[in-house]
Amino acid sequence: MNRLLLLTALTLGTLTISAQSYDFGLGLRLGTEWGATVQLRMPVIHKNFVLEGLLHSSLQRDEGSLTLLGKQHQNILTRRLNLFYGAGVHAGWTGEKDDDGNTFNGPIGIDGIVGAEATFARVNVSYDFKPAINVTGGSQVLSVHSAVSVRYVLAKRNDIWDKKKERQTRRERKRRKKERERAKSDKKWWQVWKEG
Repeated sequence: MNRLLLLTALTLGTLTISAQSYDFGLGLRLGTEWGATVQLRMPVIHKNFVLEGLLHSSLQRDEGSLTLLGKQHQNILTRRLNLFYGAGVHAGWTGEKDDDGNTFNGPIGIDGIVGAEATFARVNVSYDFKPAINVTGGSQVLSVHSAVSVRYVLAKRNDIWDKKKERQTRRERKRRKKERERAKSDKKWWQVWKEG
């Protein structure tokens, strides 16, 4: 039964190609930490790419951080239901002390994130799992966060990004890529008989 559910989810995930249903959302995050979350869809990178900023404080330790994530969304059945994954960086502050009573330096490191979200009218709800590795500072090297975020959709799809401009940007990227390939091959546009 579990295999059937997994196969169905993977099949539906690969069949969908539409983009997510909003451009900008702002809200609250509550789980192993609490704080604020803001998301902005970035179709100039990819139609399903989202930048997320998190400002949060831990409920377990005297620690907080500012995190910036890049996330790729994959829709399931509809653009209002998404799975996502991504990575980013964080920098923070801490009041935690070591065994000698010295305060740790503020944590700086890298993050990963996986989760799912659903949008209902102007309300976006998501659940995520976010491991964070402190490259320097902090009271521990690895911390694992999970949370539910509730965001209000301030800008629906194409309120910020004009669909026509989005298509033009994609065309422009393809044109520049062809030009770079042509320059590498030393082939001029009119030399159709050359391999390139």
